[in-house]
Amino acid sequence: MREIVGTGAHLNATELRLWTSLLDASRILESELERSLVSRGMTHREYEVLVRVDGAGGRQRMSVLARQIEESAALVSQTVARLETRGWVTREAAEGDARGVDAVLTKAGRSVLATAAEPHANLIRGLLLDPMEDKLSDAADALGVVADHLRSHRAGVMCPDTDCPMNG
Repeated sequence: MREIVGTGAHLNATELRLWTSLLDASRILESELERSLVSRGMTHREYEVLVRVDGAGGRQRMSVLARQIEESAALVSQTVARLETRGWVTREAAEGDARGVDAVLTKAGRSVLATAAEPHANLIRGLLLDPMEDKLSDAADALGVVADHLRSHRAGVMCPDTDCPMNG
C-alpha cells in the first residue's frame, strides 16, 4: 500500500525522499564543483570535456562528446571553442572520416587537467563519496542501472517494461 504524501498524486514518502535527496545532492554538488573549478579558471562543463577527451586517449569525436555529456552539439562546440582559445584543445578532422571533427587534448590541456584533477577528486570524495562510506558500491550499482536505462532510451532502444514513460 502506498503511503499518501501531499495531494496523493505524486510519490509515496520513500520515493519522494529519494527524489528530493537526489535533486538536492546533485544541485549542491554541481554548484560546489563549479565554484571550485571556476577558481581554477574553467567551468565544470569545460573540465568534463577535458576529462572525457583525456579518457579517450587524448582524442574524442565531437558528436561522441555531445552524447557523453548529454548536451547539444552546438553547446559542446561552444565549450570546445573556449578550450581551444585557451590552447587546451585543438579541433582536427576525425581520423578515418573527414566529415567528423575530433577534439584533441594539447600538452597545455593535459597540464591544466592534471592540476585541477586532484582538488576536484578530493572535493567529490569529501562531498559525495566519504559520507556514503560502506554504501558506496550499492549506490554506484543502483545509479548505474538507472543511467544505463536512460542511456538505452536515448539511443532509441525500447525497454521491456511496457509501463516505462520513455517507451511512448
